[in-house]
Amino acid sequence: MQDYVFGLLSFICSLKGLSCSSWTMKVPEQVNGTLGQNVILPCIFTHPIQNTYTGHINVKWMQGNKQEPIFKCMLHNKTNAQNNCNYLKSSERLSLQGNPTKGDISLRINHLQFTDASQYTCRVELDYGQFEKHTTFNVNAPAKILSLSLDLEVLGMMVKCIAQGNPLPEFKWTSSSGPLENVPIKTDHTNFIVISSVPHSEQDVYTCQTVNSLGQDQKTFPSNDSNCLGLKVTTGILGCLLLLGLVPFILDALKRRQSAQTSMLQDIGVQRVKPSIYHANEKIYANISTCPVGPEQGDVCSTGALREGGKVIPNTPKNRPPGPPPDTGEK
Repeated sequence: MQDYVFGLLSFICSLKGLSCSSWTMKVPEQVNGTLGQNVILPCIFTHPIQNTYTGHINVKWMQGNKQEPIFKCMLHNKTNAQNNCNYLKSSERLSLQGNPTKGDISLRINHLQFTDASQYTCRVELDYGQFEKHTTFNVNAPAKILSLSLDLEVLGMMVKCIAQGNPLPEFKWTSSSGPLENVPIKTDHTNFIVISSVPHSEQDVYTCQTVNSLGQDQKTFPSNDSNCLGLKVTTGILGCLLLLGLVPFILDALKRRQSAQTSMLQDIGVQRVKPSIYHANEKIYANISTCPVGPEQGDVCSTGALREGGKVIPNTPKNRPPGPPPDTGEK
């Protein structure tokens, strides 16, 4: 049907003496991008009535063998129309780079991932026909070690090195005992990952080096960070043990200090209480002398004074109680 339409258009152009071009689409056979960077997949097309076409233009990009487009936009071709293609399906990383009205429907992909590597199909659909072509896209990346750690495998404890890159990286192992040769490798071609493991020994330090045409990377196990962490942990444990050993001595010293303070406070309290008791009802007698008592003297005399509460109380003579009458011999 499409060939019939092209033939009819060519016949009409020849009758009117017009120059009608055929369908063309230019895409590179292969495009290379770098992991994490941006890339443009070029796609330029022409069609038989490009100079006079005013219909709709649908742009579609498919990935792999899927018929469902990963990117789709549509616009109506008008004279002096701008690039205002309405995105019908897209993602944050995909956008139209060119201007469909001028035959440029190139696709831009941002922040490349390994999953972007695939075959892509560029398709343009017009009111009277469509055209498409394929291009292959590769995502390259320098060799990078994702992890280097201990792992328990069938052969025992192993030092496992996992690396990623495109082209796939190669491994080189060394240890403090010397180089390690003929180390087996496992490959995950889908994710561009290679894995290599060597037997672990407590006495050795291992270095995994990985390299491809774009770069290299290496790591050491155990790492310096691990050694520093181990030293910090050991120091912390020793500090805790030392602190625990000092706790009884600290508690005993605090107990002794508290006991001494309590005893001192008690002594001070006693010293304060005694004067208050003595001064409350204090009576002091000073310079007191009694006169000789005889049958002929009935009073008590004193040369002193009575003090009560700090005040002087004058002496007052007291009468001696009457005794029996003297014996006169009369009966």
